[in-house]
Amino acid sequence: MQACRNQNEILMLDALGELNDPRKRRDWENHLKACDGCRRERASMLALLGRIKDAGMPPELSAEQADAMAKTISWKLRNERIKPFQESPRRFRFMPVLATACAIIVFVLGGYRLQQYLSVPGNEMEMSADLMLPEDLEIIKNFDLLKDMDTIEKLMHVVDIPDNGSGTEEDTPGETQGMHGDENGKKYA
Repeated sequence: MQACRNQNEILMLDALGELNDPRKRRDWENHLKACDGCRRERASMLALLGRIKDAGMPPELSAEQADAMAKTISWKLRNERIKPFQESPRRFRFMPVLATACAIIVFVLGGYRLQQYLSVPGNEMEMSADLMLPEDLEIIKNFDLLKDMDTIEKLMHVVDIPDNGSGTEEDTPGETQGMHGDENGKKYA
């Protein structure tokens, strides 16, 4: 005979020890007296839960076994505190820090050397010379000479033209073509 289907919830609560309502408990006990299937199902469920409980619990230690285990643990802890420095794992933590520091130093020195290489005075001209037109490159190479020529031209005008604004020779219209005058009346090419 099987357990009643409408009593499954109460059967589980009773087997787990959770049936706390006094009225439901009284009704359940009265039902168990009358129903042989529910009584057998309850007994098998309690036996199953008992086996699960026994299998899941660790075995009880005797007093001697507990003392031996406690002594072993305290002995190991004491020996770890006395362990010499050479065998300590702290020494191995120092190695990655040292390796990282060396890598950073190499990286910084490499960057410094690269910066020195790129900042060589003639290096900018070499790098940009490929991108320039030949006429522009010629002008840049002779830029100092062009500055000196401009200075010489201004000096010639100051020396050749007297302070009163008129030249030593008479100005003829043919000679002044292409010449520009400034606010002082001096003529420049």
